[in-house]
Amino acid sequence: RIQILFENTMMVQLHLHEYDPAVIFPQYFPVVTAGICRLVICLLIVYPLSFIHRELILGKPRSVQLTYFFLSGFGIIYYILGIAGSVHCILNVLGVWIFKKIFGPSKTTLVLSATYTMVYLVVGYIFNTRAEVYDISWTTPHSIHTMKLIGLIFDYCDGNKDEESQTDDQKKHAVQDFSLFEALSFCFTYTGGLTGPQIPFKKFRDFCDNQLEYEKDGNGKPNSVRYAISRLKIGVAVMSVYLTGSTFFTRETILSEEFVSCGIAYKWLYLSVFGALALIKYTGVWTVMEGGCALVGISYDSELEEVWSGARSVNIVPMALGLTNKEFIDNFNITTKNWFIRYLFKRTRGWSKWTRMSYTYLFIILWHGVLPGYFMAFLFEIPVVTAEKQLTNIIISYYGTIDVWSDRTQAAVRFSSRVVRLLVLGYGIQPFILLSLHDSIRVYNSVNWALHVFFVFWFPAYFLVLNPLLLKEKSTVFTSQRCTKDSTSQKNGSSDPSIQLNKITRGVAALKN
Repeated sequence: RIQILFENTMMVQLHLHEYDPAVIFPQYFPVVTAGICRLVICLLIVYPLSFIHRELILGKPRSVQLTYFFLSGFGIIYYILGIAGSVHCILNVLGVWIFKKIFGPSKTTLVLSATYTMVYLVVGYIFNTRAEVYDISWTTPHSIHTMKLIGLIFDYCDGNKDEESQTDDQKKHAVQDFSLFEALSFCFTYTGGLTGPQIPFKKFRDFCDNQLEYEKDGNGKPNSVRYAISRLKIGVAVMSVYLTGSTFFTRETILSEEFVSCGIAYKWLYLSVFGALALIKYTGVWTVMEGGCALVGISYDSELEEVWSGARSVNIVPMALGLTNKEFIDNFNITTKNWFIRYLFKRTRGWSKWTRMSYTYLFIILWHGVLPGYFMAFLFEIPVVTAEKQLTNIIISYYGTIDVWSDRTQAAVRFSSRVVRLLVLGYGIQPFILLSLHDSIRVYNSVNWALHVFFVFWFPAYFLVLNPLLLKEKSTVFTSQRCTKDSTSQKNGSSDPSIQLNKITRGVAALKN
């Protein structure tokens, strides 16, 4: 009887498996794997879960809300990854909580927790990552939980320090203690346990304690429905653009022999669109998730211009219409970037700037994965932003800011800047998409490593020729201005030697800067 029951159960599972959208959809859109399809389904499930919370759970005691967030989030992760992936995530939280119970709010707890979660994640990458294509695995939520747990331990240690030694930001997020179930609910919550955004534990706890103030509608619920639905529409539209475009711009094409034989202009344009589609995919996912957080009410922030945008990871308009790569970086993956700044970069104030940057970049790379493509993509970001800043300084020094140019010149510069930025982004992001060293080298060979060669010549030319000329020009302008001021002061009878000495001292300091 047991055998018959088992066989019947397996037959039912197989029958249901045939109707699983995650199985059917990839048959028509091969670029979408079953894991990614399940991820999108779970992103959409966030909205009914948020409506249920608004109607039935909101205002209930902390224990009820924590239970709802944990069970719903656990169900989502179980649907995508099964029991094995869910257990990995629980063990991650359990290990950090054990360190906290044994060592308390100490540097030992902080070091052991950060090491444990990061080593666990990196080992998972090593044994669970294929170089051919990225797919959803248990390391996907595990990476999000790693950031949540490290940030939680930092906040826990901050909460047990003297207030005099805390910064304003630390006071805002500090907590004195937390329970195991709170940590589990915080990590597994459907409002960010799978793809982010990174919401501080203090804000999550205040929300569960019904202490988070927000704008309310006539029924006492968060007045965020309209905003949430608008983010859902935008997110779905963006993901539809990705889905449509990815059927024409594919990985197989850029790795084919036919692509190598095409002209370099066509290849670079193709790579730019292919790279932009990858960024569009992330934009759609994060925008849908932002709406879900707004709907439940946890994203409210009265200090922002759009008060419900506290969980926003992408500023779509500035990101799309910005003139520089720096503007793109500032408006993409915002909550994760803010986490890196708060818990990594600002925590190493005693180090040199380059040491802090190297430490932060190494953490970011390992947090994403161990494949060569991540190293190539993130390290390439450094010369791009540096050269862009240098070129901007030269243009401003000789021609002034763009605001003083004619309307026609401004329009031409803005258009050309956006085209160049698209080409540079499309070039630099290829290793992040392809991941493997072999495929990345193959693609860069097809475009003759153009930007890499440009930087090889640009930086020597800037430091040996352009920068000295720029300093000389500034020195000449400063000297002429100083002479003019001196002659004016003499005419006015103010030629006090001490005043002149102070002016010269300030001028020398300005030149050094």
